[in-house]
Amino acid sequence: MTSLVETHARMERLLALLPERTPSEGTMRQYRGVHERMRRAGCYDPMACACPASYNRARAALHFCARETLLRLKADLEARSRAGERKAASLTAEALALYLDRVEPAILAHPPCADPDYRAASPFRAKADAPRRGAGSKKHSLKDKPADWREQVFVATPETSPYKAAIAAMCLSTCRVGEYAETIRDQQYSPGVRVIKRDRLLEIFTIAQKSHNGKYGLSMSGVVVAIAQGGAPAAHLAKLCDEAGGAIEIAVESTEGLRKAVGRIAGRLGFSNVSPNSFRAQCIADGKVTLPNAEMVAAGAGHCSIRSQSRYGRAEHGRRGGGGLVGTFSERQPRPASVERMVRFEAMRLTRAIERGRAPPRFAA
Repeated sequence: MTSLVETHARMERLLALLPERTPSEGTMRQYRGVHERMRRAGCYDPMACACPASYNRARAALHFCARETLLRLKADLEARSRAGERKAASLTAEALALYLDRVEPAILAHPPCADPDYRAASPFRAKADAPRRGAGSKKHSLKDKPADWREQVFVATPETSPYKAAIAAMCLSTCRVGEYAETIRDQQYSPGVRVIKRDRLLEIFTIAQKSHNGKYGLSMSGVVVAIAQGGAPAAHLAKLCDEAGGAIEIAVESTEGLRKAVGRIAGRLGFSNVSPNSFRAQCIADGKVTLPNAEMVAAGAGHCSIRSQSRYGRAEHGRRGGGGLVGTFSERQPRPASVERMVRFEAMRLTRAIERGRAPPRFAA
């Protein structure tokens, strides 16, 4: 009896904290859907739950549905107690206590606030004792580097280094570090990164690493660079092409050795958090301010979708014409923005249909 009294008192305190709200029918359906996903995940914290809803929507859904659920359990408990159904009343009380144990900490941590204080710290802001997610990514480190940091790394690379040509190509192209290895990729032989000199231009291309036997990516992709604007790296590659008859293939014995060499050379120059992927992120950032559309940027980066660019350098960290970039090319055409939006919306529609049990027959469980 004491446990039941305590449970009832906890419920009343929580109900007093939750305001009564009357959203529209559509909003109520959305709130109930979010609340149901929280229940399935076993987490009601709007900041930690895995549901795709935003923090504000998850918080509002928690407050509305928690009040709705508590009132329903309260009415059920009182009705069964009056009817003398002890076993049913006991089961309802246990369900109420279990639900309180799950939602009470989340509601107390994110309480309703009719008059929010926008001067308070945002719940999305990084905690003082925890690093921000993605703080070490190359995208966020570009803003701390000078405009010519890639050329500085190339100039600091010794002439006797076996990675001199690879670092020169990284300064000018978006090739991944794994693409500098000689291997079989996309069911065809890849000698590494290829460079062809045509008049005053360099074509730098390779078979994209993440194509998964041609199912994804663009297979072969590359960039076109003006030698005059490409600086010392472009001049070095042009010289090697002239000596080899117009074209060269750049491959390294160890991609891990290339990664470590780049880190050591950049460290001696005072640049932190530099890896081969930093060069790729900078080239994509340059493409965002140099090339006329997102499809051309995706083609040069080897992306089949323009969405992937968001994970790389931002336009404000790019240089117009940086690295002598004048164009890109690819074996396949990236999906344009209109098709990309259609694919995303179709995926969202199918996901929601599956969650509501209305999936097409071939997707049904």
